[in-house]
Amino acid sequence: MRTGLKQGPRSLRETSIVNEPLNLDMTLAESVRLSISKATWLDEADLGAAKQAVLLAETIDANPDKRHQSAPILIGLLANLGLLNNRTSTEMSPAEMLQAIANG
Repeated sequence: MRTGLKQGPRSLRETSIVNEPLNLDMTLAESVRLSISKATWLDEADLGAAKQAVLLAETIDANPDKRHQSAPILIGLLANLGLLNNRTSTEMSPAEMLQAIANG
């Protein structure tokens, strides 16, 4: 039985582009690098936070007994970069607004 705000059957989910299961045989640092490399909305202003996220992930991989200290910081960095829960910035630049208007 499901509980929560939405009762009843789960709505349909979109399938991935490759239609294959996730590869879970990666370290945390490799996963963070992959996520950052596929994030098309990140620019040079996010470079410092992205590098820090990779360094934190490497630290967690190297010292798993101390992950409780670094994990909250890593989660905050990834959330700020828009890498958690597929939350990307919905803001549009003026050029993108004009292009959207031109496209109808």
